[in-house]
Amino acid sequence: MNVVSMHRMSCECQACPVPGSSFCARASGQDKDGIAQLAHRARFKQGQSVLMQGDESEKIGILRSGVIKTVFMTEDGDTQVLGLLFPGDFIGRAFESEYRFSYEAATDIDICLFQKSSFEGLLMGSPALEHAYLLSTLRQMDKMNSWTCLLRGRTARERVAAYFTFCALHDGETDATLDLSGTHPILELRLSRTDLASLLDMTPETFCRCLHGLADKGALHICAPHRIELTNIARLRELAGPPLEGLVEKPQRAVI
Repeated sequence: MNVVSMHRMSCECQACPVPGSSFCARASGQDKDGIAQLAHRARFKQGQSVLMQGDESEKIGILRSGVIKTVFMTEDGDTQVLGLLFPGDFIGRAFESEYRFSYEAATDIDICLFQKSSFEGLLMGSPALEHAYLLSTLRQMDKMNSWTCLLRGRTARERVAAYFTFCALHDGETDATLDLSGTHPILELRLSRTDLASLLDMTPETFCRCLHGLADKGALHICAPHRIELTNIARLRELAGPPLEGLVEKPQRAVI
């Protein structure tokens, strides 16, 4: 992984783009002042590592913009993309001694970072903030469970179809951006095919075969390697296998 120094700035809480359901949104005015005093902003370019698996846990962050990959490295050196983090999600975890996973910028990102010891002190000094942190981490766990359900019991091609269906119905809630200006929705994929394949638990070769198989079935058209036109959403859902009710109707995001 590409580890580089980060560009730091002061936090501007009043201009924060994070959704209203985030940790900070649940804080009182006094608690928000405490958060702002401890936080500093950091920007990372796509592909840069933010926190490394196995390192001593010294920082915790809240994602302001962009997408982060949660990555696990095995003892053999193989890597697996476990999921994605989106604005409002925590990077790292309070009260842990070392990072269990690596966090890598899937796109250019902007984060509010805290010294973990200072952040923990802030939580212990405010029951309301401690409660807000608990709710935020539970929300991330719920999204992880939704992602697990989205993939469970599906063939490789069904997983790819389910993923594209999810992207089409959750604009701004996945790694892909959605273009609705034409006759059919178009997805601009920001993850590499290798990372997407890892996220969907398959090889890059299998992902490519599934993608072309969905095109042959008339569900989509491959305009370019990272530009996918969804020509028939109904057909795409049909090819996604088990029903997606409860996973694609509600505004949840596919992350761990």
